[in-house]
Amino acid sequence: MNEEHQPMGGPDSDATERYTIISADCHAGGNMAAYEEYLDPAWRGEFKEWRGAYRNPYRDLQDDGRSRNWDDDRRVSEQYADGIVAEITFPNTVPPFYPTGSLIARPPSDRADYERRFAGITAHNRWLRDWCGRYPDQRCGLPQIFADDLDDAVATLEWAAAEGFRSFLLPHVPPDSDLPGYWDPRWDRLWAAASDLDLIMTQHGGNGGPDYGKAPAAGVIFLMEVPFYSHRNLAHLIMSG
Repeated sequence: MNEEHQPMGGPDSDATERYTIISADCHAGGNMAAYEEYLDPAWRGEFKEWRGAYRNPYRDLQDDGRSRNWDDDRRVSEQYADGIVAEITFPNTVPPFYPTGSLIARPPSDRADYERRFAGITAHNRWLRDWCGRYPDQRCGLPQIFADDLDDAVATLEWAAAEGFRSFLLPHVPPDSDLPGYWDPRWDRLWAAASDLDLIMTQHGGNGGPDYGKAPAAGVIFLMEVPFYSHRNLAHLIMSG
C-alpha cells in the first residue's frame, strides 16, 4: 500500500510552527526562612524548635538544586530553556511542622498535630499566593486544604478564591483513615463550596495509600500501589455523583 506521509502538523502546517507548552505537573515551595515569615506569629517560637530538630531526607531539597523551588530567576530561565512557558504548580518542599513533604504525608494523628500542620500549610498557601503573583499569567498554584476540619477547609477555599486562585489541592482519604470516603454525604458542603467559588479540584498521587509500616519491603510496595491509590478517590467521586 502506497501512502504519502504528511508532516505531523498536517498538510498545511508550517515547519516553523511553534507549540505552546504548559507543564501540568510542576512542583515548588518555599524554604524554611520564607515559611517562617508567612507563619502566624503565635507559632514562630514552636517553629524554631521544630526546625532545629528537623532533618530533610530528600536529596533534591539538600543540594544546590533545591533553589529551583523558589528562585524566580533560576526557575523561569530554566523553564524557558526547556520550552515551558507556564505551569500548574503542586507543592514540593516541607511545610512547617510536617514530618515529610505534604504530598506523601499521612493525615494528622490527632487534633494537636492537625493544628500545627494547619498553621504550616496556611504559611505555604500565603507564600504560594505571593510566589504566583510575581508571574500571574504563568503560574497556576494549588493551595492546600485538610479534610479533617470542614470549617477550616471551606474557609481556606473562600480565602483562595478571594486571592485569585482558580484551583486547589484536595488531599486523599487513605483506606485506614478515620474519615469517611469521599462518597459520603459529609463532604457535600465541601463540593458545594468549590462549585459556588468556581474552583477546580485537583489531586496528586502520594498520600492515598495505607500506612505500610517500616518493614524492608514497605517502600517497594508503596511504589507499586501508588498508581492505584492515586486514582481511587476519583472513582469514589464519580460513583457518588
